[in-house]
Amino acid sequence: MADTGVVNPSLWVATTPDTDYPRLEQDLAVDVAVLGGGITGITTAYLLKQAGKTVALVEANRIVRGVTGYTTAKLTVGHGLVYSQLLKTFGEDAARTYAASNAAAIEHVAQLVEELRIDCDFERTSNFVYTDADDQVEVIRDEVTAARRAGVDADFTTDTDLPFPIVAAVRVDGQAQFHPRKYLLPLAATLSGDGSHVFERTRAREVQEKSDRCVVLTETNRITAEHVVVATHLPFLDRGLFFAKAHPAMSYAVAADMAEGAAPRGMYLSTGHPTRSIRSTPSAVGRRTLIVGGEGHKPGLEHDTRRRYEALEQFVRKRFDVDHVEHCWSTHDYIPVDGLPYIGPLTRRSHRVYVATGFAKWGLTKGALSAMLITDTLLGRSNQWAPLYDARRLKPLASARSFAKENGEVAVHFVGARLKRREASDEVELQPNEGRVVRVGRRHLATYRDGGGTLHALSARCTHLGCLVEWNTAERTWDCPCHGSRFVATGAVIEGPAVTPLRPSDAAEDA
Repeated sequence: MADTGVVNPSLWVATTPDTDYPRLEQDLAVDVAVLGGGITGITTAYLLKQAGKTVALVEANRIVRGVTGYTTAKLTVGHGLVYSQLLKTFGEDAARTYAASNAAAIEHVAQLVEELRIDCDFERTSNFVYTDADDQVEVIRDEVTAARRAGVDADFTTDTDLPFPIVAAVRVDGQAQFHPRKYLLPLAATLSGDGSHVFERTRAREVQEKSDRCVVLTETNRITAEHVVVATHLPFLDRGLFFAKAHPAMSYAVAADMAEGAAPRGMYLSTGHPTRSIRSTPSAVGRRTLIVGGEGHKPGLEHDTRRRYEALEQFVRKRFDVDHVEHCWSTHDYIPVDGLPYIGPLTRRSHRVYVATGFAKWGLTKGALSAMLITDTLLGRSNQWAPLYDARRLKPLASARSFAKENGEVAVHFVGARLKRREASDEVELQPNEGRVVRVGRRHLATYRDGGGTLHALSARCTHLGCLVEWNTAERTWDCPCHGSRFVATGAVIEGPAVTPLRPSDAAEDA
């Protein structure tokens, strides 16, 4: 398995082969450079190539090994209690646009599966937003009403195929689930050739936007393109200020083998806390794999993330007939301050650089939607849904409170994390595969002892904007609580917005 710094590979990664696309090793010119090898980037590159454009898909690590490869892989318009909130914040027209656009994205995936005959465990199923708390029944009823006003064929129900009782649920039929890597790897395989390319292990560091072209600067070479699509989860280009308009949230998942007849076939998401996401997927003959997710929190703010996996495993053992958990993984997504994803030009002055971010844990549906919207824009086609998601929008009434709260918490962590660190002793006491941030004089160091006993010391300042990283016990990574950058234990970037590794300790700056 390719080394991407992740110690807990997802079910999707563990059940598909590695990819081995080349690095970019010379300067290149294409019509469109697509940065990021997840569902947004691959689908955008595929659609543009089908329209006659030459594309370069550029991935810093391996394709479909980032957030897309670590989801629960649901395709639905039923994004929690979203329609009640949309009606309150944006009104009925916006809610209807949201529902229709996400439904179209699901059908687009289904169409590609059928046309290209992709074997990706694609299944039609119903989506449920449920509660087992009596005081949440009216909340569910309100969401059913709101979803119907938005044009969603939603029903109130108490009947599910879960092995435990619920008191209320929103049911939406005709949704879908699939294996994201089995779906996207065949799409990516169609890209190379006829002037188009796929590059792995090629990190983009900057995009220069000029009047007639863009230049993508990677670690070694450059790509010249008429347009650039930044599909890197959160844009690494700070000039769009998306790090301030969306905040990171981690979540976890476990998978367990169970008998086919006992496995739930619907897709489920609970209201309240702790949240539980439930679905199953095909496995061996007569068996299915149960997937349960949840336990969300902000990255870097959980003392021991292993407890999150333990809580999910306890839930699975208590609620389902399973012997043991076979896979566990974590991921994180970005929650936009006004509740809608940002899709479109990077800034008000941008005419050649486009972004898609802020998917609020529904990245597969919204990633497919983003590809459709951006492709239409680059091909000069109008799209009735695009204005709702405009990445340049400013909605003060919808976002002011959330914007102030989230960025206030970033400021508190930036200062508070520096004040609470104790001075390190001469010898850092760590067990193998443990890490800790310590203070040495005015410097803060991210210290890690590897499995062989060797101590590694790096600057604890995130290379994005200088927040102090925190040790993730379950994943053995350094996570930035401010804007969500993640680094392997020895410092290499897993995902941005940071684009450079944690610095060696002798290069660490004073706090």
